[in-house]
Amino acid sequence: MPRVDLSQNAMGGVLLMNLDNLYTLTQGFIIDKRAQITPDRIAIHDASDGSRYSYKDLKERSDRCAQYLLDRGLKKGQTVSALLMNTIEYFDLLFACAKVGGVFVPLNYRLSPKEIESILSNARSPFVFYDPVFCEQVKNFSKRGREFIDIGSMDLKHRTDEISLNKEGDPTTPLVLIYTSGSSGEPKGVIQTHLNAFFKSVDSIIDFGMTYNDVVLVTAPLFHVAGLNALTLPCLHMGGRLVLQRKFQADEAVRILDEEGVTCFAVVPTILKMIVSSKEFSNRKLRSLRFLMVGGEPLDPMIQRAIADKGAYALNVFGLSETTDGAIYQRIGHEAMEGCVGQLATHVDAKLMLSESTETSEGEPGELVVKGGTVSPGYWENPGKTVETFKDGWVWTGDMAIKDDRGYFYMVGRSDDMIKSGAEKISPAEIELAICSSPKVADVVVFGVPDEKWGQVAKAVVSKKPGVSLSEQEVIEICKNKMASYKKPRYVVVLDELPLTGSGKVDRALIQRLFSRSD
Repeated sequence: MPRVDLSQNAMGGVLLMNLDNLYTLTQGFIIDKRAQITPDRIAIHDASDGSRYSYKDLKERSDRCAQYLLDRGLKKGQTVSALLMNTIEYFDLLFACAKVGGVFVPLNYRLSPKEIESILSNARSPFVFYDPVFCEQVKNFSKRGREFIDIGSMDLKHRTDEISLNKEGDPTTPLVLIYTSGSSGEPKGVIQTHLNAFFKSVDSIIDFGMTYNDVVLVTAPLFHVAGLNALTLPCLHMGGRLVLQRKFQADEAVRILDEEGVTCFAVVPTILKMIVSSKEFSNRKLRSLRFLMVGGEPLDPMIQRAIADKGAYALNVFGLSETTDGAIYQRIGHEAMEGCVGQLATHVDAKLMLSESTETSEGEPGELVVKGGTVSPGYWENPGKTVETFKDGWVWTGDMAIKDDRGYFYMVGRSDDMIKSGAEKISPAEIELAICSSPKVADVVVFGVPDEKWGQVAKAVVSKKPGVSLSEQEVIEICKNKMASYKKPRYVVVLDELPLTGSGKVDRALIQRLFSRSD
C-alpha cells in the first residue's frame, strides 16, 4: 500500500502514514458519519415531487444500492455510468460507488448519442443506469459489454441490505469521472478522487463560510462540477439541505429560492441571466439568499447589481473540471473589481508561466498553472493528454491571466485564443468585457480572423437582449472610448442569441467555425 514519509522522531526513526488510515476522507465514510450525527435531518428535497430524504435515508439507500451493484458483479475500480436528471438516484449511485470502490460516471444528457457513445467506450462501464425519460435515447447506444438499467427497476425501498463502513478505502483512488465538452477533440474523462472532493468541500466551507444551516439549490446539472462539487457535496459534508431542480426553468428556480429559503447556489452565466430576467425575480424578496457563484465567463456588472439589490453577493469563479471546480474566486464582502475573478482558494497554489521554465513578472500575462488538493491526477485511459496537461503536480490550464500585488487574478483569455495583430497581442476577454458593458448586449464572443496586413484582427459575434435594436456600428462605438484603436473589432456580427454547449455555456468553438471568415 502507498506510504508517505512525514518526518523523523527524536530517536531518529522514520514516522510513516499509511494512506489506508485516511479512509475517513472517503465520500462513503463521510456520508455515513453524517447519518450518525444527524440521522433525521433532511439532506435532500426534490422540488419536482416534494420528496424529502434524511441523512439516514441517504445512508440506507446508498447501502442498498452498493449491495445491488455487488450482486450484479461490480468489481473495485470498474465504472458505473448514469444518464439522469437531478434526482436522488444520482446520490444513491455516487455514494454506493464510493463505498465499494466503483467509479461513478455522470453523463451529460445534452450531448449527441455519438458523443455519449464515445464516453461510454472510453469509460468501459459494465452498467449504465438511466432515467425513463431517456429510454428512446438509450436505444441508440451499443449494448455490447454493457447492461442498461432503468433506475426504477432498482426498487431500493424494498431492499434491506446494510453494509458496514468501509475501513480500507484509499482517498487517492478515483471517485468520479467528469467528461469535458471536448472542444479540442474527443471528450476527456477527468479523474476526480475522494481526496479531490474532500479538499473542494473544505475550501468551499472555509472560503464561503458554509454552515449546518445552509440550503443549496442544485439547478446546475450534476454531471457538471458546478452542480456536483461547487456547493453540493460541501453542503452534505456540513449537514445542510439540498433542494434539487430536476431540470432548469427560470421562474420555478426563483420560486424555489424564495419559498425554500435557499442561502446559496452555483450556476453558469447563461442560467443566471435567465433567472435575473425572469418575471418572478422582480416579484420575490429572496431574503435568505447569501451568495451565488458564477463561472465560465466574467460576470456582467448589471447582473451583480441586480443580485446586490436582493441583499446577496454574485461571486465570480474561475475553475475547471481538472481543479474540481473553483480554484480562484471572489469572497463574500470583497470589492467587485472589473475583470477580476478573485483570489486563490485556501488550499490551492498557482503561478503564471511564459514557458515551462519561466514565470512572468508582476502584472505580466502568463498561462495559469495550478497545484493543490483539488487538482486531478489526470485523464482516464488517456496517458498522452495527461502527460501534456499535468506536470509535476501542476495542471496547465491553457488560460491566460494577470495577477496584481494583492494576489487578485484577472483572466485575459486562452493561451491559444490571443489575437496576434502585427506586433501586438490582443486579449479577446478585454474586448468582450467592454462590449458587455452595454445594456443592449446579452453575450459576446471575440476571436481573431485572418488579415492580409496585420496577420489577424478582432471579430465580435454579439447577441442582443430581447426587444432592443443593436447595429454593428454601435458595437464598435462601445469599444471606441474603452481601448486602443488597434484592439477594436474590425468585424461585428449581431445575432438574437448565441449557441450553447451541452453544459449551458456559450459554444465558442462552434461560433468561431461558423463565423471564421473575414467579413
